[in-house]
Amino acid sequence: MILRAKAHAKVNLHLEVLHRREDGYHEVETILQSVGLHDTLHLRRLRSGIKVRCDHPGVPLDRTNLCWRAARALRAHTGVRKGVQIDIHKRIPVAAGLGGGSADAAACLLALPRLWDVQVEPEELHALAARLGADVPFFLRGGTQLARGVGEVLTPLSASGGGWYLIITPRIELSTAWVYEHLRMGLTHAPPKVNLANYKSLLARFPERPWPGFNRLGDVVLPAFPALHRLLLQLQDSGARLAMLSGSGPSLFAVYLALEETEKAKESVDVGEAFTWIGRSTNFGVEIDCERERSPDPGDQ
Repeated sequence: MILRAKAHAKVNLHLEVLHRREDGYHEVETILQSVGLHDTLHLRRLRSGIKVRCDHPGVPLDRTNLCWRAARALRAHTGVRKGVQIDIHKRIPVAAGLGGGSADAAACLLALPRLWDVQVEPEELHALAARLGADVPFFLRGGTQLARGVGEVLTPLSASGGGWYLIITPRIELSTAWVYEHLRMGLTHAPPKVNLANYKSLLARFPERPWPGFNRLGDVVLPAFPALHRLLLQLQDSGARLAMLSGSGPSLFAVYLALEETEKAKESVDVGEAFTWIGRSTNFGVEIDCERERSPDPGDQ
């Protein structure tokens, strides 16, 4: 049996950094939204070992790979001795603020119990996901979620009214660690907590009515990359109901009412050699189905 998993990207409809914790991590409040852009993973059971292959040269294939770590964590948790080969077809840009690596890890956490025929409770998967990375728990659920803590405390929100998403990822190397390192909160910075009732009401009317999106990490990223800031201003002037940085960037996204508006906006802004994608939001973080077994590669047994 081979399991195929679609691991969906995310955008941040809101991202506020509350404070730096004693453990060095930052406390955040962020509203995460799954979108149709996805990686595709194929997982095939082996007798032993964990093998990862990927068609993107920027993805590590060793023990630092999040999928490898997810498989190892599940084996340790369940006592399973079976192995797996994980083939990743990347469509989500790497290190782009769209959560591609975290989504792939969540796909492995959800698919491997089925592949190995073991039972793992949802709360156990959540705990494993939280240890792998801040965004991984979100992708176990997907849809629209308010994330607190470092991203592991999740509150489901009603889906927005739809709209069309334009994602643009310029060719900029940007490290999340660097962004947080250069974030200056200030001693008196005390942002208000998200008001759930207000945000639920706003989501229900978005994108028919504009969304007051805000990303605190833009305070670091946009001044450091003027070309990215200019592109964001172009999107904000293109008729978008929302245009902002996703995560720590460098991806930008904008939301429009109609497909025609979205395509027109894409043509009107200077995307250069940037990756672009147009599509809808989704209620899924991961989708899994079964494929017929293919002939094994030599050495897989």
